[in-house]
Amino acid sequence: MSAGQLLLVVMLWAHVLATIVWLGGGAYSTLILAPRLRELNDEEAVTRIRRGTGAEFGRWINAAIVVFIVSGVFLTFDRLANRGATPAYGIVLAFKVGLACWTFAIAQGLRRRRALRPDAGWLVRLRWQLGSPRLLLWLGAIIVLLAAVLKVLYEAALGGA
Repeated sequence: MSAGQLLLVVMLWAHVLATIVWLGGGAYSTLILAPRLRELNDEEAVTRIRRGTGAEFGRWINAAIVVFIVSGVFLTFDRLANRGATPAYGIVLAFKVGLACWTFAIAQGLRRRRALRPDAGWLVRLRWQLGSPRLLLWLGAIIVLLAAVLKVLYEAALGGA
């Protein structure tokens, strides 16, 4: 295995680990922790738990974003420099990167989201929905699907040449 291949493996591994942290932690927080916190009657305890877990998970998410960007840029250049990068590959990749940027924006805005009142008006409701943790999970799942599509497109282009 050459040094370039080893670097590619490390970047793929880092990208996958960041995905696991992002989606796994987000799924736990959104689908398990948040509903249990809504059941508690102690508002002070709920606030303490939300602040503590939010701050800690926020650090992991910020680290994952950095890993996504560094590894994603490397992987993009690696793929686009080879003959497997077809126009269809480029279109799907651009869509994937756009969705990833949207998820990064949602993640950064989750703290501010609590200050919004979802009943304040249609524009605030729209902003509330477009920045929801559940949407963040769906977008993450779509991004993983697009990664699989990219892999198939790339391999098909290499096999067909």
